[in-house]
Amino acid sequence: MGTNNRSSGIDIIGDIHWGVHLCQFYQTKEDLMDILVPYFKAGLEGNEFCLWITSQPPDVEEAKKALRNYSPDIDVYLEKGQIEIITRTHWLPEEGTFDLEGLLNGLVGKLNEALANGYDGLRLSVNNPLLEKENRNDIVYLKEKLDNIIENCQIMALCTYFLDRYSAIEIIDIAVNHRFSLIKREGIWERIGNPGCRKVEKSAICAVQNAEVESRESYDYLEELVKESTMQLEKAYKRLKESEIDLSEAQKMAHIGSWKWDIVSDELCWSDEMYHIFGCTPGKSGLSHNDVLTQLHPDDREYVDNAVKRALKGDPFSIDHRIISADGEERIVHSHGEVIFDGKNTPIRMKGTLQDITERTKIEDSLILSEERYRSFIQNFTGIAFQQDEDLNLEFVKGNVEEITGYSEEELISKKRWRKIVEKEDLPLFLKKEREIKNARSPHYGKLSYRIRCKDEKIKWVHEVYQKIPGKNGRSDNHQSTITDVTERIKAKENLVKIEDARKKEIHHRIKNNLQVISSLLDLQAEKFSHKKAVTTPEILEAFRESQNRVISMSLIHEELYKGEGTDTLDFSVYLQKLAENLLQTYSLCSKNVQLFLDLEENAFFNMDTAVPLGIIVNELVSNSLKHAFTEKEGDIRIRLCREKLDPEINKSLFSLIISDNGKGISENVALESVESLGLQLVNILVDQVDGEIELKKVEGTKFRITFWVTEDHKPG
Repeated sequence: MGTNNRSSGIDIIGDIHWGVHLCQFYQTKEDLMDILVPYFKAGLEGNEFCLWITSQPPDVEEAKKALRNYSPDIDVYLEKGQIEIITRTHWLPEEGTFDLEGLLNGLVGKLNEALANGYDGLRLSVNNPLLEKENRNDIVYLKEKLDNIIENCQIMALCTYFLDRYSAIEIIDIAVNHRFSLIKREGIWERIGNPGCRKVEKSAICAVQNAEVESRESYDYLEELVKESTMQLEKAYKRLKESEIDLSEAQKMAHIGSWKWDIVSDELCWSDEMYHIFGCTPGKSGLSHNDVLTQLHPDDREYVDNAVKRALKGDPFSIDHRIISADGEERIVHSHGEVIFDGKNTPIRMKGTLQDITERTKIEDSLILSEERYRSFIQNFTGIAFQQDEDLNLEFVKGNVEEITGYSEEELISKKRWRKIVEKEDLPLFLKKEREIKNARSPHYGKLSYRIRCKDEKIKWVHEVYQKIPGKNGRSDNHQSTITDVTERIKAKENLVKIEDARKKEIHHRIKNNLQVISSLLDLQAEKFSHKKAVTTPEILEAFRESQNRVISMSLIHEELYKGEGTDTLDFSVYLQKLAENLLQTYSLCSKNVQLFLDLEENAFFNMDTAVPLGIIVNELVSNSLKHAFTEKEGDIRIRLCREKLDPEINKSLFSLIISDNGKGISENVALESVESLGLQLVNILVDQVDGEIELKKVEGTKFRITFWVTEDHKPG
């Protein structure tokens, strides 16, 4: 014989003893299993014979499955015969008079069999054990006999009741007949104790009904019991009303109404939200099933009616259909319903919910339309669309991926190949832009053109437009970009540049030719003056010659531009060498013994705005030395061009141009600013034009030092 204290397996109950009669109220199959599974597991582990009398839900196989999930050893107990799971049909007849004595004798027989097999007692659970209302006398008799057997034998019982089958009064009536009642409220199981005994109240009531009150003390005792029961009833009713208010508010917020249909009387009961969905005033009652059918959309009536008919055969429904509200508006709703059957499997009630999904359906339709438009856009988009995470890893790629790159969409995403196909020379710029967009404050927009190497090793130009999209509601930022193949556009642009270069070269060539013509005309004019006896001074001839040299200096610039690959810059050092040689040839009669020394910076590329003024300056200063510096007609002229300093921040270089000779020099009393020579005056003007500075030194000849800043335009290699 086992100890009298037994583990219930239910945390909020703890240990109990033989003879305890519990009850559980549940609304879902999960609620039922929450209590029954640990209840029977404790009995099996406590050497008790377990008897589970079940009905819908769950069936026998579902009960076994639930026990297996909780205790893998359940099959061992089943094979051993320590637990038996049967349906109510084994205990309740299908038709005819209910055999109460047979039922109770069967229970006693199960107990005796369990004790004979060495078990400590019988642990019992019965689902919805009460009979229908018309058999109330049988219920009273059954309860009294059953309670007597349980209290006086090694039996404990847990009766389970499906809440939707009973009214509030019936639930209270059930609760006061059990030692403990279990009910779930706001997701938590609660234990309701019943320290008093309902039998005392029943006996007292029977005594009052069947005999006169013999003493005032007995009457007062009965009155106190009735008062206590009334108070409990009022508290339960208050909690029930609060629950109904909470449910109504929840339905209103979710646009979900609930309904019940008494199939026998063909009457419907609606929640307030049901009336709101149909556009009616709450409070209307007595609606029949046919009344509701008339408020359905004509095209959906048969569909809904067929779903209800299938439910009456045991197949719950969950469907979408249309209704016509009281103001004639068409609404879309989602309906769910299921049927409650009695012990004879006859449908007695039907319950369900109805949710207004009109707005949600519109949103879903809009999303479908947007998706179709997006799909159409992608199908007709000739480029590539990217979606990237916050670290710029590809998450999504669509478009003409294979046509442009030769790779499939899967290859680009799985191997993160896009960075790998960027041409090496363009990769630093590409990675720089990636860092900029990653570190930028959201949102950020930009574009970039670069080259990629396709799967077939061909090089293509692509143009990427990218955008950083800020994350919302705690989500991470993401990036989107579109890439288009601009190879043909780049080629066309390059061809246009080449055409433009050719055009500019032709212009320079023509300018050079025109300047040479001017030079020739001036030469002829000078020769004409030289044959005239009337011309007695050489100033006129000298004037023409100087003008000629100036024109030639400009002509040489155009010639260098024409020869070069570029059209806007020239190598100024190469130009200076040709200019100096040309000046020596011009003044050959007076410079036979003059030596020219050049020290020129390599790759000094100047634009025309700088080169032309400097060319004329060199022409004036070198010409001046050749004409006036050497009394013995011999000496040295030096030209030095060098880069003094480079400033990367402004992309400019400081150059110095030094022109010197070792001739007789300029008088010490003459200042550079006050000389009357037209050439030197021109030099001062041109130095100002290039924002430079000029310095004159009169030691061992004459030395001019000119400094100026230049924005260098390096020619492509």
